[in-house]
Amino acid sequence: MKEHIAIIGAGNGGQAFAGYLSLHGHEVKIFDIVKETVDILNEKGGVLIEGNSNITGFGKIALASTDIGEVMEGAKIILVVLPSLYHKDMAKKMMPYLKDGQCVVLNPNASLGTVEFKKQLDDLNCTANIMLACTATLLFACRAVEVGHVVIAGQKTSFTASTYPSSRNEEAKKLFAGILPQFDFCEDIIRVSLDNLNAFMHPGPTILNTGRIESKTPFEYYLDMTPSQAKFVEKLDEERMAIAKAFGVNCITLKEEYSDIYETHGDTLHEVIINCEGYHGIKGQTSLNTRYVMEDIPCSLVAIQTMGKIAGVPTPCTDAIIVIARAMIDGIEEGRTLKNLGLENVSKEKFIAMCRG
Repeated sequence: MKEHIAIIGAGNGGQAFAGYLSLHGHEVKIFDIVKETVDILNEKGGVLIEGNSNITGFGKIALASTDIGEVMEGAKIILVVLPSLYHKDMAKKMMPYLKDGQCVVLNPNASLGTVEFKKQLDDLNCTANIMLACTATLLFACRAVEVGHVVIAGQKTSFTASTYPSSRNEEAKKLFAGILPQFDFCEDIIRVSLDNLNAFMHPGPTILNTGRIESKTPFEYYLDMTPSQAKFVEKLDEERMAIAKAFGVNCITLKEEYSDIYETHGDTLHEVIINCEGYHGIKGQTSLNTRYVMEDIPCSLVAIQTMGKIAGVPTPCTDAIIVIARAMIDGIEEGRTLKNLGLENVSKEKFIAMCRG
């Protein structure tokens, strides 16, 4: 069935979704703050999708606009495809135009993105009865070679998703079954937040690579990961798994995740990473002012720390990366702390109830 879909954000992922969903027969509108991007999309009339996707070709878009209300009008599904640093501000921008019955999906969520988004709506006294959902990752590995032309390097077959609260998961499953069947609706947003692998693979290794980065030594981000760096990431993963156990959600280890997703092999996480062909050629950063730090610490790692505090699970390695990064690098936002999410006096049991409904 044809749906009316609004996409918030015309970056790599947003343009990929616009073309992909249009090619699958849906009416798509897209919002972005950059007028030049919007003008080019309107001039071209859509997005050309090439590469490793289950559908390629030219996907027409009904409208590209810098007017968010115009894009959201009449949409059943609203996909927010933006860096997680913008979730809170986007909730504020979207609030006046939200209507009963709409479904808003943070795609992806980072960690606890839906909690932050809903708190902002509540603080603004939003009365619209919407379904709020999120995913653990983006459907595509892709890049826009130019506005209106996206090359997809890879497309995932399945990844975790949930509504907030998850009592609406069955409703969401029916809605997305014929639109984005890759959404695998799981226990709750706790599981989705813990399935955010960027929290564990980005900030820690980046901080541990400070010497390489600041000396401008060329390196591959994954292929040149050392055994000791990977061992530290495994310690971060142990903390993640302990949080999952405390909340009663079924996560698998990073090593198992990467083995499943990329069909790689190895006895340790280090071996699995360096044997992953999909990671070969990914260059390391040339500055610590990177989204791996500036976005993934406040929106992912701090949120994991927050879940640890709610669950009563110590997170010394997670804490260490956050403290060291803030000592070294100016401008890292405070992020998704207990206070900022309004969870200061929330017990583990109450948080589970909030997430499940």
